[in-house]
Amino acid sequence: MQERSGRWWLIVVVLPAVVVVAAALPLVVLRDRYPDPIAVHWSLGGAPNGSMPMAIYGPAMIGGMAAALAALIAGSRRSLPSAPLTSFVAFIMGLLAAVNAQIVIFNLDVPSWEDAGHMTPVWLIGVVAVGLVSGWIGWLLAGGTEGVPADMPIERMTVARDTWSGRASNTGLLAIAALPVLLIVTVSPLVAPLLVCISFAVVVFSSVTVDVDSDGVTISLGPFAWPRRHIAHAGITDAAAFEIQPMSYGGWGYRLRSGVRAYIVRSGEAIRIGVVDGPDVLVTVDGAAQGAAVIESLIARRSADEDPDR
Repeated sequence: MQERSGRWWLIVVVLPAVVVVAAALPLVVLRDRYPDPIAVHWSLGGAPNGSMPMAIYGPAMIGGMAAALAALIAGSRRSLPSAPLTSFVAFIMGLLAAVNAQIVIFNLDVPSWEDAGHMTPVWLIGVVAVGLVSGWIGWLLAGGTEGVPADMPIERMTVARDTWSGRASNTGLLAIAALPVLLIVTVSPLVAPLLVCISFAVVVFSSVTVDVDSDGVTISLGPFAWPRRHIAHAGITDAAAFEIQPMSYGGWGYRLRSGVRAYIVRSGEAIRIGVVDGPDVLVTVDGAAQGAAVIESLIARRSADEDPDR
């Protein structure tokens, strides 16, 4: 491991520690000025409609930040953290810090949680804005586009076939998908549909299937093979296999990176497909080298058919 520079300590330790301490300080210093339990949830009308004991809220909030910080440390033990990873962690920590600030301000010096301040759209916009600005700052601190690590190419291979199918899955995401559903009984009915949507989105990105044939490449997501994307061979310029890390793209799911649209369900092998009229498409899949070789073979055959003298 390279020697940890002052920049490493600043990005990975100092700034995150300042955010955690700043979030925890009011809960400790002003403890006697808060009701117990405190309001932690508000209705669409802005009135408080949910509470949590201080003994649970404090550790839960700090625990969420600590988990984000642990991901940053784990992803940067051997080098400076990547810009996507830093941006993602900074966004989460900024969002949690903004939510915590709203909660401690609205609960300060009120006799009970039912008397906490009312939520307004301005506060909601502010919370999201803090998260986005934090993510942007994290991106810049980690070097922006220069801080995006390159994927490791996998050696090319040659195949004598014109169809191929590959799959990748992540059972850990299925376990994560169960968590929002378990929380439904503890939240407002207005929030329950959102939790269901979150669970569904996680399930969708728990697996991916890639089918290659003479018509092109089809990417199908999740156990229901939906949503799916089809790329005709006429729209493909090339294909290659790489070893990738999800945090280089900002995590799992559908990710946007400069020049790339990625479908990521796990780390490891992935096919990167060059697209004629848009950004490249990257998808994690087992047997990526073989899949890329089949795509390249079909592209070459198409070119030969279009130009017999070539």
